[in-house]
Amino acid sequence: RQSTPLTRLGGRPRRCDAAATRTLQRTLLAPGQARAFVDEQLCPLHGPNAIAAVRLVASEVVLHAVRYGEGPVVIAVECDATTVTVSVSCAMRAPAEGARLQLGDPISSRIVDSICRASGIVHTARGLTMWCKLPTGHLGMETGAHRAKGPEPPGLLDPAASRSRDVS
Repeated sequence: RQSTPLTRLGGRPRRCDAAATRTLQRTLLAPGQARAFVDEQLCPLHGPNAIAAVRLVASEVVLHAVRYGEGPVVIAVECDATTVTVSVSCAMRAPAEGARLQLGDPISSRIVDSICRASGIVHTARGLTMWCKLPTGHLGMETGAHRAKGPEPPGLLDPAASRSRDVS
């Protein structure tokens, strides 16, 4: 199911509205289903360069939810042009809100931590949401020449400023 949330984690306005959510059953098939979900739903404009990293993070976080959570697992991907946020929600007891995401396996935690710009945990009415923010590789800048407004620095474009002066 695709949706466009009104806000995203961090509260700043979006530059891209691509977002999708899917509910997965808590089985050992869920990590593979999470990878397939990313393949199907990741923003086609900003996400292609990041797809391998997003697939890996989605798979690892969903596996953590399957191993330590209860009930269905909800995965979401949201694009804001320069980053993709992967969030996984399930019923689970968790550390304090705002804590850095720590997965059950230390190797998985290191892998996810090294790929993500930021990660964390948010408590919800149904349990908790684990989220990770990954770079897309998209610069998020308009194309074309840009010039700062205001006078040019002396010496760069003013031939008179670049002439040598006698200071004697």
